[in-house]
Amino acid sequence: MARSIRTWVPAAPPKTKPKVSDSIKRSVKEQADKIVEAVLKPEYIKPPPIDNERNYLADIYTKWYRNYFYFCAKYNSPSPHAISPSFEIKYARMEHI
Repeated sequence: MARSIRTWVPAAPPKTKPKVSDSIKRSVKEQADKIVEAVLKPEYIKPPPIDNERNYLADIYTKWYRNYFYFCAKYNSPSPHAISPSFEIKYARMEHI
């Protein structure tokens, strides 16, 4: 029984996603920023801990990247052993379709 011959075939080009209009970006960001300021920041941002060994939440904000809208958190690392003084975590993402 002969083996089938395998050949390279060009892949189909990826589907292009529609760009998000500036008015939609502005509207979504304004509404999300209201939620962040009124609900998330008062609930989750606390004063820095007394001991310098733990990371703590310093800021919550939103941002757009291409078709994606992110809720982000900035953590500070006060420890002398920290690799960097702060880092960002994107904890929620919404995609505009």
